[in-house]
This record gives sequence, structure tokens and C-alpha cells, in this order.
Amino acid sequence: MRIAIGSTRLPKMEAVKEAWQVIGSRIQGYDRDPVTFLTYDVVKDTPEMPLSLDQLMEGARSRVENMVLQLKREKQEADFYVGMEGGFEVIDTHGPRRQVFLESWAYVSDGHTGYFGHGPGLYVPYRIGDPIIDRGIEMAIILDRLGGPRSSAKPEGIWGFLTGDILSRQQSFVIAVMCAFVPFCQPDVYR
Repeated sequence: MRIAIGSTRLPKMEAVKEAWQVIGSRIQGYDRDPVTFLTYDVVKDTPEMPLSLDQLMEGARSRVENMVLQLKREKQEADFYVGMEGGFEVIDTHGPRRQVFLESWAYVSDGHTGYFGHGPGLYVPYRIGDPIIDRGIEMAIILDRLGGPRSSAKPEGIWGFLTGDILSRQQSFVIAVMCAFVPFCQPDVYR
């Protein structure tokens, strides 16, 4: 069993491993095979900081599609391919009632069929969301300004910052990855 992960970032890699521990035995035909997790630094076809549902979903899917192409060029393949994307879902983008939510999305494919899943959505305060959306300031700069130097380098990421370390970036992706794998556990339901 080979699972290809479209990221070399530790929270994403560990999220896939953690999700697999919970859900792997439920996937038909794959419960007893030893698992090898392969990580790839792949290009995504969306902005660095997604600001919409479409961009979040496309970011996760394009990581998988680009990874599949990369592996085919290398004459390799995997049983499953996992792409993840985190960013903002902005509601009423230019209106007076703009709401910003931090979300984590995953896309899992067996090379033929793929499914999306997403983790929790967390409200983002205006003082964090507005500068990123309106002025294009990087999230890392905002986090370091508000939380002190190197706040952006912490593995918990913005999830940890906003929740006081109740939730981490990794945990948000665990749920997303599990949800994206579920159709492979229940193929009769998802036909």
C-alpha cells in the first residue's frame, strides 16, 4: 500500500498518517497491507492564500492531479493520492457583512475516482482577515505581529493561534482527510 501526499509540510504529512490510523482498516481491500507514505512537493494551480471555496477545493484537487502526472513521468504510482489545502472561505466578500472562516480541505483519489472532504470552519477576526484579503499581507506577517516573533513558525499555525492551542493545523486536516477517504470505505453508498 502506497499513499502519496502532495505536501512535504509536517502538519499535513502527520494528518494523513493520523487519519489513516483511524480509517485505513475500513477501506475495502486495504486493511492488512503495510503502508508506505510518500511525500511530494507539488505545484498547485491556485493562489498561495486561497480566499474562496472554489480556490480551496481546486488547490486540494490540483495537488493530486499534478502529483499523479509527476509520478507517471517517473513511472511510479500509488494506491491513493492525497492533496490538502487550507485558507479562507470569504462570505459577502465586498459587502458590509463580510465573514471570514479558516478552513482545511482534502481531496483523495485512487487515480481514477476522487472525493473531497473538509475539516472544521473557524471564524477569523477582522484584524487578521482584512489585511490579508484587502492588502495581500501574508498570514505569517500578521501572526508574527499579533503573537510575537516566530509565531507563524509554530506547527499549530493559525489554528493554534486563534483557538489558544485547542485545535492545531494538523487536527483540522485530519478531519478533512478522513472525510475525503469515507467514500472509499462505503463504495456502495457513494456509487
